[in-house]
Amino acid sequence: MNDMPEKLAPMCELIDEVKALADIPEDQWTGAIAEGKWSPQEIIGHIMLWDKHFLEHAIRPMAAKEPMDMPKVELDEFNREAAAYARSQGRQELIDQTVHWREQIIGELKRIPEEEYATEYSTGSGKLSVDEYLADFYWHDRHHMNQIHHYIANGHK
Repeated sequence: MNDMPEKLAPMCELIDEVKALADIPEDQWTGAIAEGKWSPQEIIGHIMLWDKHFLEHAIRPMAAKEPMDMPKVELDEFNREAAAYARSQGRQELIDQTVHWREQIIGELKRIPEEEYATEYSTGSGKLSVDEYLADFYWHDRHHMNQIHHYIANGHK
């Protein structure tokens, strides 16, 4: 049975959600979702740069059956840089970049035979399978998109 479309559907959900953010008011796009928290703009930049990072260092190597090149990342620094990058981009440009990198990931994941999704690949400091990646990033997407949806739904203007 081919479960690949079902496994990849959650990765696709983010695309429409991010595109919908083109229509929110500018003050919601750039306003912090809560005191001391990021704005939707910064959250999307964070998601986009993590997608780009994992595509380049994990997903493409997995699809090519090559060793992963997972450099050690200092999380706080990476996230600060992602937020700053997001603030430097126009809204539509950031949305387009996010969609681009997510579509690239989906395309690469489709190249990997589904029967290999449970195969664990060495990351240098541990192991990662496609199934684990999908579960982790689906949780990550949902966490951040729920934050944004809650912020918008509660009338933050």
